[in-house]
Amino acid sequence: MNSCAVIIVNYNTGKLLSQVIKRVLKAKGVDEIIIVDNNSTDNSMELLPDNPKVIKYFRKTNAGFASSCNYGAKRAQSDFLLFLNPDCLVQEDSIVNTLNSFKYKQNIGMVGVWVKNPDGTEQRATRRRLPTLWRAIKTYSKLENFAKFCSCFTGVNLNHLPISKKIQQVEAVSGAYVFIKTAVFNEVGGFDEDFFMHFEDLDLCKRTSDAGYNILLNPQIEVVHHQGTSSQSNSHVSEYKKQSLQRYFHKHCSVFSYHVIKITSHFL
Repeated sequence: MNSCAVIIVNYNTGKLLSQVIKRVLKAKGVDEIIIVDNNSTDNSMELLPDNPKVIKYFRKTNAGFASSCNYGAKRAQSDFLLFLNPDCLVQEDSIVNTLNSFKYKQNIGMVGVWVKNPDGTEQRATRRRLPTLWRAIKTYSKLENFAKFCSCFTGVNLNHLPISKKIQQVEAVSGAYVFIKTAVFNEVGGFDEDFFMHFEDLDLCKRTSDAGYNILLNPQIEVVHHQGTSSQSNSHVSEYKKQSLQRYFHKHCSVFSYHVIKITSHFL
């Protein structure tokens, strides 16, 4: 049976991190759990269970999410990588069922799952389209909140649509749970470390798709994401998000789109 390395980047996640690790330790299909700490100032790393599968790395500065994901991936020994947010709780069969999803069709590079909020509702980033200028404007101006009344308002996120339980091809999956073949991750160059936080997952999806690999969503697998636990201790999150939005458009979209986003992002 295939197995994976679970890579978790931690920054002041608190007690929830130990709960996440305990869940992963009970899960099937896990070779190793690599935790990269971005110079946390809380005691989250001290609360972790003592287990030979748990490998800890401590960075001297907060190098950002993308950089520390790559740092952990370089130290992994498995054929599959699961980048799991430090506040995302898996079920016992979540990981092994995701591994089995790679058998669904040929040329699969990445698989995502149904990511839920703690109240059981679908988290809006579970199913996404890649950003274009008009999609981004509708999403970040909150116009997409009206998409349930008219599809013309649909932006990046598709959570207003009923979710099918069938495995489906999508443009992008949630960054809270990114499952990718190690060979594909290495082929596309890993995460772009110029994204300090936010949009690094969309960028990875874009490059994986551009390299000719399919991205699937398996809604039969559910995880719960306590969104923003680490971000609460970082006062610069809003600015990082704007910078990353601009970088994504500079990298993947037209010059016109980039300049429009550069101007409008200050108001979004």
